[in-house]
Amino acid sequence: MSPIELSTRRRVTGLTSGEFAKLFVALERKVDGESAHWDAADVESWEIVGPPVTAEDHLTETFAAANEFVATLARRLYRTVMPSDGGAPAEGTAITAFPDDLTFWAAQPDFGGIPHALWNIAALQAAEWARQETGVTCELKACNPLV
Repeated sequence: MSPIELSTRRRVTGLTSGEFAKLFVALERKVDGESAHWDAADVESWEIVGPPVTAEDHLTETFAAANEFVATLARRLYRTVMPSDGGAPAEGTAITAFPDDLTFWAAQPDFGGIPHALWNIAALQAAEWARQETGVTCELKACNPLV
């Protein structure tokens, strides 16, 4: 994977270098038998000189997992805002968005280790689908940060 491809893919996912590094390490705890210990500085350097050979195969898997997570979650959130009778959601229906990882993980402990940005992207996608289908705009309601 070239540096420009890595940078572009990361930005399309909406993740910062630090968030991507956390996701990469969360999904790929071991790379070639070694514990993965990369951080934002590593990702930023990979976007300049290219990823190390030991990480390259796992990067594609990480991006695929992030995209699959967002798509699955967006469908789930969409189903929660759409009424079961097939009508439109009520005006003012809100989907919660999170300001940071800690607040997200406290509210959604099953997603611990997953960056909050992926949830927020899925929430935005679900709101957009509801708007396109029904004309009703669902709000993204920001959850208050824990700290």
